[in-house]
Amino acid sequence: MDPDRWSEEEFGGADLHDARLEARLQLIATRVAESCGGTVAAVFNDPAERQAAYHFLSNKRVKWEDVARSTYRACVERAAGEEFAFVPEDGSSLNITDTAHTKGTGPVGARKSGARGFQVMNLIVVSAEGVPLGLCGQAWWSRGETAATKSRKARSTEDKETKHWGGEMAKARELFVEHGCGTIPWFQLDRGGDAWPVLVEATEANQWVTIRSSSDRRLTDGDDGKRRYLHETMAKAPILGGYGLPVKGGHGRTKRDAKMQLRAAEVTLHMIDDRTSQMHDVTVWCVWATEVGTTPAGETPLDWMLLTTRAVRNFTDAKLTLYGYSMRWRIEEFHKTWKSGACNVEDLQLRSERAIRGWSIVLGADAMRLLRMTYLSREEPDRPATDEFTRDEIHAVYLARKTSWDGARVPTIGKLVGWIADLGGYTGKSSGGPPGVMILARGWDRVAPIVPVVAGLLSLQAGGRKK
Repeated sequence: MDPDRWSEEEFGGADLHDARLEARLQLIATRVAESCGGTVAAVFNDPAERQAAYHFLSNKRVKWEDVARSTYRACVERAAGEEFAFVPEDGSSLNITDTAHTKGTGPVGARKSGARGFQVMNLIVVSAEGVPLGLCGQAWWSRGETAATKSRKARSTEDKETKHWGGEMAKARELFVEHGCGTIPWFQLDRGGDAWPVLVEATEANQWVTIRSSSDRRLTDGDDGKRRYLHETMAKAPILGGYGLPVKGGHGRTKRDAKMQLRAAEVTLHMIDDRTSQMHDVTVWCVWATEVGTTPAGETPLDWMLLTTRAVRNFTDAKLTLYGYSMRWRIEEFHKTWKSGACNVEDLQLRSERAIRGWSIVLGADAMRLLRMTYLSREEPDRPATDEFTRDEIHAVYLARKTSWDGARVPTIGKLVGWIADLGGYTGKSSGGPPGVMILARGWDRVAPIVPVVAGLLSLQAGGRKK
């Protein structure tokens, strides 16, 4: 959590071909970590630093790709040495104020709404334990001012936004080869990624990917020559076992302990390129989890049908596939934290596409930093707080709670993060669950200003002892 240490780790590897620009980037990242905010003005209190940040972001010598490459590499290096890491991928849109249409934006949402912005495809990395590690890929594009005249079926893959799913996976895979020390990226995609180009590319590259099925796909014909389809074939697949799943209550959903049934089978999808009529047969494994016997009246049973290129030989493999797909939700939390949560990227008031992208990358890295802190407290709560926090920061948390720390007994990450959440207004279990990013961000805003004061006092004390 130490802003200086984090900015060095995240952006110290950026090659901007100028040491002064590289130092400025790290200072900007430090200030962002110290004070979340969507605008430059909200982050920088010092007028000189604020103006320097504006100059950096508008500098034509600074390319956002160079800024991004550093944080992507830092993220992948955190996963190095593990057998695999989950890589959720999903698209979103950024709503950007651009009344003069001078920032390179395009229509977002319904065209009649008049909203402007960018489409963004994001990839993040999550450890096998479920802890977010960082941002490892991002593609930006703007939609045309008018809707495509050709039907979707008549357009090539290169003319569709589908291309970004496979394109960004390929780039992330190269990053893991170069910096991952043998760690295998296991991509996790929602229904939007269920397209024949994505599946064909994944199998040809021997790439692990899990995609939620979006339709009842046709399979290769049976031995009797009759057509076969995915859903009816999976209904006949062997049941590998069952498991219990606690379901939280919510809108249209009753709290319960659902009984889930798990099937799996190897299938060959018979897919067609509608534009060229070319057929593509792709062999994958299908894992199907369905709720049996516990669905309340009037509600839809829980149901996930997943296509994966990683072999599913037994119940353990099937459960791991489901667990991996559940990690896809982390990218939804990233989008919320980045866009409308703690980092508020859509509030930015920058004038050029270059500046918008560069600032957005730094805010995206900070959003993942906050998510990492959130999940470390949940998944690895017994680790010592000094693994992620400096001693100055720990002292600052104690002081914010109007107490003091003797420096001897180091609190756990779970305990320290719980205190930060309390400072942010966390009300405990009555709030509906463990503290989230927004609560922790508010708590950290109370701690951050105390950290440099603590550092100065401890330095003075150390100097006095030496004398």
